[in-house]
Amino acid sequence: MKITIRDVANAANVSPATVSRVINTPELVGEETKVKVQETIDKLGFSPNAIARGLSVQKTNTIGLIVPGISDFFFNELYVGIEEVARKNNMKVLLFDSQHSEYRVQEGLTFLKQHQVDGIIFTSRPITSDYDAILSRLDVPVVLALTQSYGTYPLKSFRVDDYKAAYDAVSYLISRGHQRIGMISGPTTDIIAGKTRLTGYKAALQQSSIPISDEAIEYGEFRFEDGYRAMARLLEKQSTNKLTAVFAASDEMAIGAMRCLHDKGIRVPDDISVMGFDDLRICQMSTPTLTTVAQPLKQIGEFAVSHLLKCMEDESTSIDNSIHYVSHHIVERESVRIIVPD
Repeated sequence: MKITIRDVANAANVSPATVSRVINTPELVGEETKVKVQETIDKLGFSPNAIARGLSVQKTNTIGLIVPGISDFFFNELYVGIEEVARKNNMKVLLFDSQHSEYRVQEGLTFLKQHQVDGIIFTSRPITSDYDAILSRLDVPVVLALTQSYGTYPLKSFRVDDYKAAYDAVSYLISRGHQRIGMISGPTTDIIAGKTRLTGYKAALQQSSIPISDEAIEYGEFRFEDGYRAMARLLEKQSTNKLTAVFAASDEMAIGAMRCLHDKGIRVPDDISVMGFDDLRICQMSTPTLTTVAQPLKQIGEFAVSHLLKCMEDESTSIDNSIHYVSHHIVERESVRIIVPD
């Protein structure tokens, strides 16, 4: 009777994909598993060539990564986690920049399929049902980082709870005595980081019975220049708003806001406190250093790759629309002052 790769896998109590890796890319398999599979091969008297003939999928040992923009500061820190885990598993990372374009996202998925990547990590943009058809044709596992799926195709995601993180950030400002808190929000059309963080801001104010004013909210696209311009618009209304603090939905916008305040001769935090969101390395480089709510970007990248590798290793690994929320925390630095009641 001819023995197949599945017979070897069953005898060793591993997946067929694991047997394939032991034969073709043993450096990707843990020592204990590699020994177990090789002993089973020897015991049953199979030759690697006989098993290799049963393989139906060619592996490239490459992970595809789609990012919204390689110039975005947050990408660098996310990529560190992704590349580190990939390298430890002898995998390469093939990057595609979607340039914040839905059309480019679909182009990127097609590009990565053509290059026969073994799996894909997709970041930041929400996945809608518009992507279901192309995702079903990829025939490789896809994992999401810093976003989630709103379509029907099963995609596991790793991210922080943006609503809760924003809520905690504003609650922190309130605990420091601030009652007049403005926000520089992302666009409300962004249901991942825009709308959710704005909703968390409003909920924290409501919880403390602080009135919500649309005049105290401005919007941008998460970049430095957006924060600068949004802060300038808030200052035009400062005689009415009388803000003592501003929460920005990204560190880039927060630092843009601080630069605007500096240019206007307004001191941070003495006159207006500023708080960001992300905890990028640039938070430690600004003057004053930026207090922020941290989402562990490197860790999110590590989680996403680790889960993707499990899916590539064992096709039976469950993939669904579940969300793995990674813990956020407040990082206190110099840009928020405590207001002592009179």
